Amino acid sequence: MILRRLKRHVSDQNWFAVAIEFLIVVIGVAAGFQLTGYYDESKRRSIETSYLEGIADDYAIYQELLLCRVDGEAAIAASLVDLIHEIDGAELTPAERRAVISTLPMSHVVQPGLVMEGNTSALIGGDLVAMISDSVLRGRILAAQSIGTASVGSLNQIERAYYTIDPITPYTTRHWDDSIRYFVATDYDIGAMRQAPGLRDALMDLANLHQSARTSHQILLDAVDAVLERLVDMGVRDAPQAPATCPYDLTLRDSEPAPSSRPE
Repeated sequence: MILRRLKRHVSDQNWFAVAIEFLIVVIGVAAGFQLTGYYDESKRRSIETSYLEGIADDYAIYQELLLCRVDGEAAIAASLVDLIHEIDGAELTPAERRAVISTLPMSHVVQPGLVMEGNTSALIGGDLVAMISDSVLRGRILAAQSIGTASVGSLNQIERAYYTIDPITPYTTRHWDDSIRYFVATDYDIGAMRQAPGLRDALMDLANLHQSARTSHQILLDAVDAVLERLVDMGVRDAPQAPATCPYDLTLRDSEPAPSSRPE
């Protein structure tokens, strides 16, 4: 219809009307593009918000897992150092000895690296990370993914190192606990440990490996914390009311806490 009117105005040499009709066409096309762009941007923001909310949930889970792993590896390493001191003649406090007994079954176990899956994997694997408009958050997510990949390789190497160290189970008394589906130690023979050649060095190697595993988990935890902090700044998640902690007691099987300080 507009084209017919425009053709008629040109035939009548009504240039003012031609200009008006042309302006209407231009404005209509521009408005159409603007509405389309607004719709596309609104759709993109909706998808981004959905991913960000999913990432907030995923990383909160990663944070809890890593906090427990960091605490667990630190407890095992510290207890092994206490056991070395006892082999050298030191007398442990009752709480320290309980901590040693509790962690002995875990001394030859290391948690595998944490793979950053879920929404992060979908974004990066699908080459959609550019969808995140905040450049700081985008950089932190990519950093966490890279650190997570490196952590998997690092912990695989640590796990292989465990196989070269003689187990200390011959010097411990333990039983299978159906409630946790794992072995629980009840005592250890310090006299036999003192007489065993090379055991002290093996315990030191184990302590160092657990400390290395703790460091690997801590590096990834720092990267996860950075992502969560940025999500708080962006208003995607609420700021925590208290610092995050591991919700489980990984060191003792009774109510008495372990001492806060450990010998170097």
